[in-house]
Amino acid sequence: MSHKNVEVVRPVNAAIEAKDMDALVAEFHPDVEIVVLRSEIEGPYRGHDGLRRMAADMFESDFGQRVDEMRDLGDDRVLVLGRQHATVRGAAWEHGLAEIFAIEAGKVARLRAFRTVDEALEAVGVLRE
Repeated sequence: MSHKNVEVVRPVNAAIEAKDMDALVAEFHPDVEIVVLRSEIEGPYRGHDGLRRMAADMFESDFGQRVDEMRDLGDDRVLVLGRQHATVRGAAWEHGLAEIFAIEAGKVARLRAFRTVDEALEAVGVLRE
């Protein structure tokens, strides 16, 4: 299995850690669709403008994440697992990170976050090891 798609996703996490908006946007397809947990309220983020809105909210909080695993699932998809944390308006939270990235033409074309690792694995038809 090729790991080239993992190398497409790796700079996304570096840009998030550095809070570097330009570097982050450079890794995403112009027509990207992003579905994160906040999307349940506001709907998906679309395109670079949507990505910038989502990232600005992230960067304004004390947001961070730890990536424990990146798994190339084949079919131009990458599973990212770890932990996320933030402090927003004085309220701290932490939860598991389970995201599926879809890659097109060497860029992230879709990003979907899940509440649990099991939900992410089920969505892509992968059984938990």
